[in-house]
This record gives sequence, structure tokens and C-alpha cells, in this order.
Amino acid sequence: MEQSVTHEAKVERLAAALRARPRTRPLRFEKKTVSHKVPKPRAKLSNAYALDISDLDSILEIDARALTCTAEPGVTFAELVPRTLALGLVPLTVPELKTITLGGAVAGCSVESMSYKYGGFHDSCLEYEILTASGEALVCSRGGPNSLVFEMAHGTFGSLGLITKLKFRLVPARPYVRVSYERYTDFGEYMKALSSSTAREGVDFIDGLALSGRDFVICLGSFVDEAPYLSSCGRALAYHRAAATRSEDWMRAFDYFFRYDADCHWIARNFGLERPLLRLTLGRLLLSSTRMLSIAQALAGLLGRRRPEVIVDLFVPASRAGEFWEFYREIFEYYPLWVVPYRIEKVYPWISPRHIPADSEKLYLDFAIYGYRPKDSRNYYRMLEEKLRELKGIKTLISHNFHDQDEFWSVWNRENYEAVKRIVDPENAFRGLYEKTHGG
Repeated sequence: MEQSVTHEAKVERLAAALRARPRTRPLRFEKKTVSHKVPKPRAKLSNAYALDISDLDSILEIDARALTCTAEPGVTFAELVPRTLALGLVPLTVPELKTITLGGAVAGCSVESMSYKYGGFHDSCLEYEILTASGEALVCSRGGPNSLVFEMAHGTFGSLGLITKLKFRLVPARPYVRVSYERYTDFGEYMKALSSSTAREGVDFIDGLALSGRDFVICLGSFVDEAPYLSSCGRALAYHRAAATRSEDWMRAFDYFFRYDADCHWIARNFGLERPLLRLTLGRLLLSSTRMLSIAQALAGLLGRRRPEVIVDLFVPASRAGEFWEFYREIFEYYPLWVVPYRIEKVYPWISPRHIPADSEKLYLDFAIYGYRPKDSRNYYRMLEEKLRELKGIKTLISHNFHDQDEFWSVWNRENYEAVKRIVDPENAFRGLYEKTHGG
């Protein structure tokens, strides 16, 4: 991506705009990419001061020797990955939808099938440049300057300043990926196999699918230099349907990373787009996360307060997975359920000390529910929040949230959050995390 305006000039423009902003109005970021927050009726921020950050979209440097990349937050992974693959490299974690941005991956807790050994995308980050509400540029790094600001940037949805630049790690890659599928019929055996898979040699990617209450798949991927053939997934066939019937797949590395994008996982089926005829006739126009999310956002505005579909990632300690599964079978019984092992090397400073499992467990499972339509008037999001609190799990905040403030701050670390808030945004121009995630 060519950069016609220097990064420094972009940052100075934004800093000047922040210094000149009306002090009585909250800030709102204007971006060029589709929102990956769960679609809902728009929050009423008619008086917000719009800060245009759409030009923060340049790859600044790929250092193949140091295995690092420096880029602006608006770069999408679909733009970045071809550039790094050309050098035989990829980010340590590549989120599954093409239009997720680097900044969005930090803000929203992006994980994928390399997370079993590398954690979330934020865990690969080395340094952020963050603009405060007063227009000051802070350089923040893990264990270095402004280390608490660096650590707390993850998962706070722009409420602790604006990330204007990121530096993150890369790992060696190859042009193709071979995926093999292992099947199980018992959830307990499936969990044991999924956990033991994380120690296998020669495996680069691990994720799973619960296709029904008695049909489970582990998807094991490895980088390879050549492929004997290329599998048809995406517009021709939803990836989860391919995984349900095949023993293996061979894909270009780029196609593997975004194998769920065409169907936006399986939300496309709620629009009837798993039907062969519709895929054939409308697939080229509609099958992509960009189209699905844009349509869903428009429908959310039209449907108003209708009970929302459940679209959420839930992080459950591996030792409590069986308890979650019993709850899920009783309340939801909805499939496919995406299952992603996620390794946490240390306790994140944004988690409340009261919410940390006693054994400081490192392996979590991301159980991702996409597109569940409520069957009655119960609040399914709220039931998940209550169960996760019991299991010492955490849900992402991109979806509908119903915690009261006391409960919320028993999970998230209020002391650390407020300490950073005083540094970057003492007047609350970016709004607070609870306010931004529970205000519609």
C-alpha cells in the first residue's frame, strides 16, 4: 500500500483535531471499514465529535530479518497477509474475517487457529503509539515506557486513547496449508484430544467444530510448500460443511486464513445462502463478511428492539469446558459451534484479580456462537454472562452486554482501567468501557 501522506503528518492532523475538539462532546471515530461489532440499533450519539481516522491504513515497514511489522491500525489482514506471505512470513495470529483491521484485532480480542500457542493478536504486539484525548502521542511497550497503558489497550474498544501505530511479531510461513480432520462422538474424549493436540509436533493450526451434540471435528493444519490439488471452499461450499465430510483439505495459505469469510462463519445461512442455487446465483455478490455485516447492520436498525441473534465469543478455562457443555446442550443446542484453543501465558492486567481461576490456568477454549436465533423471550446473552461468571470465563464485549456495573467491574480490572484513564483521557472524551459496551 503506497503512502502519499507521511504517518507523522497523519498523527499531527489527528492531534490538532483532538486539541481543538469541543470539550462538551464525546468523540466518535469515523473509519472506512465495516464494523465488526455485533449489529444492533445505533447508539444515540448525535452530539458526538467525529474524528476521521480513515487514512490510518498504511503498512509502514516489514522487517524480514527482525520478523516484525509496523503498520497503522486501519490496515486489514486481507491487505497485510499477501505482503507478508510474499516474504515467507505471517502475523502470529490472523483473524478469520478479511476486513478485521489491526487496530480492531487489538480492541476486540481476535484469536484464531494459531492461538493455541501464540495467544491473541495482541499478544504478538510489541509497541503501540497511542494518541491521548489531549493530542499527546505516547509510545507504549510491554515492560517499557507506559507499560500499563500498553497492556490495558487490549479489549478496551478505543476508550483508552487512539492507537495510531502498531509494531508486532511475524513468523515464518509457507505458501500452502494442509488440513486434516479428526472426528469424535463424545465431548469428553473430544476435549482430551483437543488439549493433547496442542503438544503435537509439526502442527501449525488447531481449531475445532461441534457439528452436533454427538459430532465433533478437530481441524489440524500444517504449512507445506506444495499442494497436490486445491480444495473448493468459500463461495462453492461453506467451510464447516467441507469439514463435516472430508478427511483433508489443501489450500493456499491466504485462503486458509480466511476460510470462514465467505459465509461470515455460518451467519450467511440465516439469509438462506447455504442453498446451492442461491450460492450459485448470488454468491459472488453476497458471500463475504463485508456484505453480511453490512446487511446485518442495516437490518438491526430496521428491526429495532427485536430479540437479537446471539453472536459472541466465550472464553472458558479448559478445566471447566465440561460444565459449559452441559449448560450449552440444555439451553442452546445450536450448531456448528466453533471451538478454538487459546493459550494465555500470563494473567492479563485488565482482568480483575477476583475473576482469575485459582490455578491460573493457561489454556482456555473460545466457544463461538454465531447466529443463534432465540426461541423464546429469555435473555440468552444474560444467561451466558451468569454462567461465565460462575465458570471464571469471559465473553467478548463486541456483542450485547447486560452486566450491571458492580458485576462488570468484578470481571474487568477497574483499578488498572481507571489508572490508565487518568493518563490518556481524564475528561472521558473517548467514553468509558462500560458505557461504550453497554449503551446500545
